[in-house]
Amino acid sequence: MITIIDSAACCGCTACVNICPVQCIVMRRDREGFDYPLANPDRCIGCGKCESVCPVLEPLEPRRPLAVMGGRSDEFVEESASGGVFPYVARRVIGNGGVVFGAAVEDDMTVAHCEAGSMEEVNRFRGPKYVQSELYAAFEDVHDRLCEGMEVLFSGTPCQVAGLRKYLDKKAHELDLSSLVTVDFACHGVPGPGLWEKYAVSMERAYGSGMTGVKFRDKKRSWFHYDVVYEFAGSADGNSVARDDGACSSSVRRKYVEDPYMALFVQDMTLRPSCYKCPVRCGLSGSDLTLADLWSVRQSMPRLDDDRGASLVLVNTEKGRMLLEGLVLEELVPELAMGNNGGFAESVPVPERRKEFFDSLDSAGDLQSYMSGFVRRGALPKRIARAVRAALVGLKRRIMR
Repeated sequence: MITIIDSAACCGCTACVNICPVQCIVMRRDREGFDYPLANPDRCIGCGKCESVCPVLEPLEPRRPLAVMGGRSDEFVEESASGGVFPYVARRVIGNGGVVFGAAVEDDMTVAHCEAGSMEEVNRFRGPKYVQSELYAAFEDVHDRLCEGMEVLFSGTPCQVAGLRKYLDKKAHELDLSSLVTVDFACHGVPGPGLWEKYAVSMERAYGSGMTGVKFRDKKRSWFHYDVVYEFAGSADGNSVARDDGACSSSVRRKYVEDPYMALFVQDMTLRPSCYKCPVRCGLSGSDLTLADLWSVRQSMPRLDDDRGASLVLVNTEKGRMLLEGLVLEELVPELAMGNNGGFAESVPVPERRKEFFDSLDSAGDLQSYMSGFVRRGALPKRIARAVRAALVGLKRRIMR
């Protein structure tokens, strides 16, 4: 029976929940806002299937990528957070009559895995969601579509992909896994759904309007120095909401380093405990493709250094390579290409104030002010230098257009 003693030993992939033959395991949220499996000992039959599919207890074999590539899709790059490779791959699966699974922001601002059968539906999956998504019955749905003979693309965090692979491996006798392709991304960690939901409510209270959407990575101003954009329905009296600069709009745009939620995320304060010693990073997820931002574009592919966005693609299997056919990519030097992306680091240290942050979170009156108090502020010279670099990047982008 699966038993979580150390919270850092569970990545929340839900494989154990889905594999249980008597459905005696459910996900329960802890005080930090993360979901963990809880088994009912009175219903457990002791089959051991839950432990056998756990990617922490039974990790997949490590492997090196077949190729490390860089590039972009000119068709999709403008509306993508990086280089537009994901929608390119998704369209090939949709074109073959298949379905795509990915994380989407729901109407109530929760983030959940959904199924898409058209590119219009796939668009909801585009762009990162810096929240651990609710998987619900996604693993079972993937299984069912494969049993129906459909091609399936599943995209998610490395731990979600690893959990799915472990779950489906136990059911391989029932289906054809050659019709499944999995895509993960360079992930340095995920905040919990509980924190995000509280933050969304705090934003609605602050601006007096219901939130209708969020874009965690908006590159309208800059890909390198992106913004987070919150969309609102309008104020309670039907007017637009006020922006930080005093103007009125139906959206609130902030530099990611100035938004408390995003700032604490990039500073690793709000990550799931297992993320600090992730068991599935660096080739352990079993994915066919790994996508990331090519932050080293200036060194790796200077011809794409125009601040429009570029993708780093790790081709892990021949199946993954086939989905990239027709897309112009260049093979890169792995160490140079992956060097500037923290998602490829083996682990990140636990911030000193993390426990303090979560211990007092529930008693915080003004959540945004509370979270801002934990943001590490850079030294003034560094902040000035960052602002100058952002201005120069923006100027270069306008000139190259």
